Amino acid sequence: MQESHFHIAEDGTRIWYGTVGRGPAMVLCDGLACDGFIWPYLIDDFCDDFTMVRWHYRGHGVSENPKVAKNTSVIDFCRDLHGVLEALGLEEVVLVGHSMGVQVILQYYDLYPDQVRALIPLCGSYKYPLDTFHNTDHLRRALPYLNRALNLAPEAIQTVWKTLLPSKLWYSVAVRSAEVNGRLLRQKDFLPYLEHASHMDLTVFLRIIGSLATHSAEHVLPKIAVPTLIVAGEHDTFTPMFRSVEMAELIEASELVIVPSGTHVAPLELPDLVNAAIEKFLVQHALLPPRVPLAIESI
Repeated sequence: MQESHFHIAEDGTRIWYGTVGRGPAMVLCDGLACDGFIWPYLIDDFCDDFTMVRWHYRGHGVSENPKVAKNTSVIDFCRDLHGVLEALGLEEVVLVGHSMGVQVILQYYDLYPDQVRALIPLCGSYKYPLDTFHNTDHLRRALPYLNRALNLAPEAIQTVWKTLLPSKLWYSVAVRSAEVNGRLLRQKDFLPYLEHASHMDLTVFLRIIGSLATHSAEHVLPKIAVPTLIVAGEHDTFTPMFRSVEMAELIEASELVIVPSGTHVAPLELPDLVNAAIEKFLVQHALLPPRVPLAIESI
């Protein structure tokens, strides 16, 4: 990041944000337990045309855990983001969200529609993601038991989580279980996610999951009146492709791109395809000037 700062949220929580690049603002909203691992190729491709704004949710990255324990909802994240954009003096932005970030950008549009020039939801759901995780509601049903276990032995479980999660073993598990496409994903691109997630406070992590379990932005979709590009991984098991198809049907004049063989981390598996789709969308809606191909000198 060229510049890095902290915003103090309404409840006193310190929220980190940083910028790189130049031009109009493109704001990147992470998934749960992420601190930016999904964005390197997108940032590299668009930082000459946009001011890329990254930030960490409360309880993520170098942002603080919530000062008020209950403040872990999608709306809390949106209020934090609004404070960040006010601090940066940004009145119009393109919002890009991955995974949980899809719920964040949709909810943000509902709260602050005049500030949003375009929406780009990537590999995410617009409602109740725990009900469709691996095409079942098992995760939602398991949540009370996970909370109970953590309450019984918080330090021991946190230690095990921190020790085991960042190992390369879990990358192999993700590949073998088809959570990610091992033929397309570089191990070095995925390990930062495991490393960051291993350092999250599990109590905060489960509180956020609990808030996601009851969050829906379905009511927002028919109201969206800005250009919207929806990108879905064909084999996404975290937020199944059919949720993206539904989103496209409910948002008037939206566009849907399916990434063949892509999973929940399609922007890392096939970055050229995803970035080309985003570039085409931005040019089509006059949010990015057409790029002039480099001349090839004859030999």
